[in-house]
Amino acid sequence: MARRSLVSRKSSLVVVRAEPQKAQPSAEPMTNEDGTVFYGGRTFASEAEWKTAVENGTVAQAVPVTPTAAAAPALGFADLMAFSGPAPEIINSRLSMIAVVAALGAELSSGQSVLRQWACEPTAIILTVVTFTVASLIPMFNNTKREAFGPFTPEAEITNGRAAMLGFASLLVFEAFKGSALF
Repeated sequence: MARRSLVSRKSSLVVVRAEPQKAQPSAEPMTNEDGTVFYGGRTFASEAEWKTAVENGTVAQAVPVTPTAAAAPALGFADLMAFSGPAPEIINSRLSMIAVVAALGAELSSGQSVLRQWACEPTAIILTVVTFTVASLIPMFNNTKREAFGPFTPEAEITNGRAAMLGFASLLVFEAFKGSALF
């Protein structure tokens, strides 16, 4: 059986080029109505001849192989950081959890608002953001599966991260309306 791979027209002449289809490997021989056996790309006059060839080792008996799950294709930076990609929510969740704890801790110890803390220490904040962003992207580039570690599950991380995003945004809004630190 052949499949059409290229069709070209020259005036009224149609030229069709075909490639033979590759035979699909099978663990069982195919037998025709007249008793002819087809196996491993060879033709045997009878099933007895095929069995003899298998016993002599002329033809190896095929063993069915269960297909293994293929590894997921590696995602590029644009795919990871796309709106529907996995990176934005995970990175923002992790950064928000750090930001809420750090901002509230610094406010309690210094009495400064989040924006004042940013103005005083921008380098440390930027380095923290870059470090956690890169540390979050590396396993994604390597297609590493996120697994649970005790009570720390991927679902819990996303849930806590969403709460932290809301909490940090609320802290910023509250401080903007109040005009000073929360505490």
